[in-house]
Amino acid sequence: SRESHLQAWVSCWDSAEQPARLGIERLRADVWDMPLRPDIVHRCVLSQLAARRTVRGAGKRRSEVRGGGRKPRPQKGTGRSRQGSIRAPHYRGGGVAHPRMPRDWSFSLPKKVVAHGVRVALSDKYRRGALVVVEQTELAEGKTQLLTEKLSHLGLSFDQNQNSGHKVLIVGSNSHENAAQAACKLASQNIPWVDMVHAANCSVLKLVTHSVLLIGKDGLRDLEARFDQQAVPPGTLPMRTWPPGAVLREYHARQGVGTEAAGQAQ
Repeated sequence: SRESHLQAWVSCWDSAEQPARLGIERLRADVWDMPLRPDIVHRCVLSQLAARRTVRGAGKRRSEVRGGGRKPRPQKGTGRSRQGSIRAPHYRGGGVAHPRMPRDWSFSLPKKVVAHGVRVALSDKYRRGALVVVEQTELAEGKTQLLTEKLSHLGLSFDQNQNSGHKVLIVGSNSHENAAQAACKLASQNIPWVDMVHAANCSVLKLVTHSVLLIGKDGLRDLEARFDQQAVPPGTLPMRTWPPGAVLREYHARQGVGTEAAGQAQ
């Protein structure tokens, strides 16, 4: 089957002396073997970039400029044109006719489209050989040098002068109480070519702007659980199904109507 071929090596990043391969991890086909859809990825990237977009500065309309409440001269009798305010757009110091104003550029996408875009981006990483699975994305202490050494054991580096190398996206588990994972997050903040996110925050924009996806086993399970079709959102109950006539019988039972009357009503 297709799913039997979806496997990834579990690499070792603790030391260069240890074996480079520690085992094999099975991957879900519905997450890592999706056909390429550039249109879906493009829509997701545009949505995220539009949400970041802001308008810096704003002008004032004629009603927002201070002053100009009094009519500058009488309507008739002067032989000059009619003027109602000295803060009109054609006056010096007046308001702007069409100023730049704060605007919300964001637009939403259906949740299924966003989830599809993430799966397409993940599948592209797998097909390109840019998926690196390790035992765990944890560090003993939040030191930048320690994280850089571990990445070098995997052959990952970046030359800022030549602007060439690997841009690494580390995906951790959704646990916010893991101190060792928090140390890895802290160490990555001082490396320009490394970024770390939780599995729940792994987005299409993050995936397409990084060349390598580094993920631990816990993060891999949490990432695949995002696309579980049977998962029920927290705080919701599954839909209750009613057999024919059960709704009416339930209603009459709550109203205190006898079963005979309920049967006649049916």
